[in-house]
Amino acid sequence: MRTLRLALASASAACLALPAPLLAQARTQPAPSQAQMERAAENFRVMISALQSDKVPQAVKGILFTCAYGNSFSQISEGTDKLITEKKLDRKNPSQVLSAMAAVCGFRPEAAAPAKK
Repeated sequence: MRTLRLALASASAACLALPAPLLAQARTQPAPSQAQMERAAENFRVMISALQSDKVPQAVKGILFTCAYGNSFSQISEGTDKLITEKKLDRKNPSQVLSAMAAVCGFRPEAAAPAKK
């Protein structure tokens, strides 16, 4: 919970530093539904946890960070939700959410696996 508060505080501070045109552009988009906000918050929690975990491979962390840096989180979250629905994954299983998110961000396990000798 502390990590989420820190992340939200950082995100809020970053929004204040945005130039006015970017903020104006964000206001013209339709507001997300409560369900979308809840799924996005859960997806965000999974991503932050993965980036901080010592159990997640560095290759996955790199893909997630690069993806978050170059895309809006709404795009990442929507893509993740779509893939979870298509593949009939368990939305309550953080590992499956992380796998879907990594796939949306372009992670390919076969490319990250060391070559067999």
